Amino acid sequence: MSGVEKNLVLGAAYGYGIEQVRLFAESLRRNYHGRGALLVTRWAPSELIGFLQTHQIEPIFFDRAHRVVTDVQVDRYARYCEYLCNSTTRFDRVLFTDVGDVLFQRDPFEGLPGGELFCFLEDKRATIGQCSSNSLWVRQIFGGEMLARLANCPISCSGTTIGSHAAMEKYTELLLMHASPDVMMRLPTGSRGHDQGIHNVLLHTQALPNARVLENGDHVFTLARTPNAEIRISSDGILTADGRKPAIVHQYNYHPAVLNAVQGAASNAPVSLVNPYG
Repeated sequence: MSGVEKNLVLGAAYGYGIEQVRLFAESLRRNYHGRGALLVTRWAPSELIGFLQTHQIEPIFFDRAHRVVTDVQVDRYARYCEYLCNSTTRFDRVLFTDVGDVLFQRDPFEGLPGGELFCFLEDKRATIGQCSSNSLWVRQIFGGEMLARLANCPISCSGTTIGSHAAMEKYTELLLMHASPDVMMRLPTGSRGHDQGIHNVLLHTQALPNARVLENGDHVFTLARTPNAEIRISSDGILTADGRKPAIVHQYNYHPAVLNAVQGAASNAPVSLVNPYG
């Protein structure tokens, strides 16, 4: 890979089959024809690899996730960092994204304001201190004093983050610095999700000075904490209460009516398979 390509979508599909990535891949290719890649292991089903390649999504093999002490949600950033640092292409913007509960309604890079790094809020009526999971993630990595400091801060979801190539390299380096093996080994067996705790500490302590924070629904619509009454389901897609159509919808599976709607729409929608590599 060499030269200049505009943007990159990067996610992880560990343990997934075709059905877990279908909505992600098909909605991505209906709305975006740039470069995309997902982390998989060499044990991934051949059918999944073929499906990704059919949708011009590069499979990036990463077996180390099965051998390290961090959970997959944290360890993916190590491979993201390696991929970006070793790339001969310097992307204008990069999206790190969850996969199994994300779909695209527009090009994920269009409509953003100027800036180096974008973090996206969940429903801001919920704070870190009010959420048992987010509180746990912050406290277990940084301690009770940091949790008290951030208790009234809104929750930013680490499942979608966008930035310039350089900003995303720096972001992964900072996140991984706080997820060192000696820290992660202290956590209870089976712990996961601590990337979001680190993400929020970095954001709310101004360790990411170039970050712009966008409200829920402005570009990414994260639904887990969004009331049903504030989600509109229309023939045009999943809309905010005031009728905006966000580029990315995340955590649609928390609302059965939304899940049914997106699955129904996906089954009837054609996919545009334009080769982003020329």
